[in-house]
Amino acid sequence: KGKCVKYGEDRFQVEIGYNAELIAVFKKIPSKSYDPAMKKWNFRLEDYSSFMEAANQLSSVILTPLEGENAVGLASGSHFVGSRVDVKSLLKMCKNWKKPSALVKGKCVLISRLRFEVDIGYSTEVIGVFKQMDSRNYDANTRKWNFLLEDYPKLMEVLQSLVSVEVEPLPEAIIQTFAAQIQRSTSQTDIPDADLSVVDSKIVTSLMPFQREGVNFAILRNGRLLLADDMGLGKTIQAICIAAYYRKEWPLLVVTPSSVRFTWAEAFHRWLPSLSPGSTNVIVTGKDNLTASLINIISFDLLSKMDKQLKSTFQVVIIDESHFLKNIKTARCRAAMPLLKAAKRVILLSGTPAMSRPAELYTQIAAVQPAFFPQFHSFGLRYCDGRKVLQWGKWQTGTLQTAFYFIFLKQS
Repeated sequence: KGKCVKYGEDRFQVEIGYNAELIAVFKKIPSKSYDPAMKKWNFRLEDYSSFMEAANQLSSVILTPLEGENAVGLASGSHFVGSRVDVKSLLKMCKNWKKPSALVKGKCVLISRLRFEVDIGYSTEVIGVFKQMDSRNYDANTRKWNFLLEDYPKLMEVLQSLVSVEVEPLPEAIIQTFAAQIQRSTSQTDIPDADLSVVDSKIVTSLMPFQREGVNFAILRNGRLLLADDMGLGKTIQAICIAAYYRKEWPLLVVTPSSVRFTWAEAFHRWLPSLSPGSTNVIVTGKDNLTASLINIISFDLLSKMDKQLKSTFQVVIIDESHFLKNIKTARCRAAMPLLKAAKRVILLSGTPAMSRPAELYTQIAAVQPAFFPQFHSFGLRYCDGRKVLQWGKWQTGTLQTAFYFIFLKQS
């Protein structure tokens, strides 16, 4: 490992330990000069690009670029250098990336909220590009390179320019969800405190710091989220506070397991003392009026039996134990999904959003963000090890291949 540094006004110097391959590169640079006292090589700035291009072909060498100089392969007029990233350009890239004649193929995979890796076969050309990224990191265990999301745009632009290399981009849903990290926008990655002056002070002052953070996050996301805190951490109080913030958009619908319908009614009156005694309507039979009060609480089973009344659109909906909607083929899920997609605010609660297989997450994500994965097909192929069994023509969904979805859920 080494680095390039300025040397005088018009030259740069390479500070690195002995490497025979690199010395051979040094000797091919026209402006080369060796300082025997310092035992270092220096060159004219006009040779910097050609030198870095040659040095980056050496798998045994990692050089930190010269400060203030564009990385080799990135044009100074690039979309993604020295300016705000154009997310639309990145989304367009998701549709036009295939190269039938490519010899080296790979794909980008999200590995944390801040980093992604490139899963690709060995190529000195690709490694040369990787070494240009400031945030590069090589994992010796997986033998893969990973980078900060903020380096994603410029890395992909260079890789796309390589005729013999095909790299599948991050999915559109990831680009949209992690746009703030990709754009290095501190104002978007920091969650501001929401103005809760319109909510009863009793519930606001009762929130613990992490619960207040959950409420802030929900409001930042315009009231559409999956709150997946563990059991006992207060998902109910957070959901009530979030819903109360959007009180002007009520009537509110709460869908919950039958055994806790009245518990929810009690919780609303406990935390929102401004509610009148008749503000809650617990649906007990299929003959009850689903829109009789400001707050309407119904079980999953009864929801599927009240098709006619479900034509009334609720703008704010809470789904308790949202993993009950894991199977799109069930009556409860078929009844709930149109409601959720039509609602303006959707608050899903579950301490176990995926009980066994990642496919169980699909309906919950589709409820919160319908545009992210309009069809199960692409979701199943990438994240569930999905494949179509030709003999029966049915989808088989295996285990989640990466930790992606838990990262995605936390962010979206």
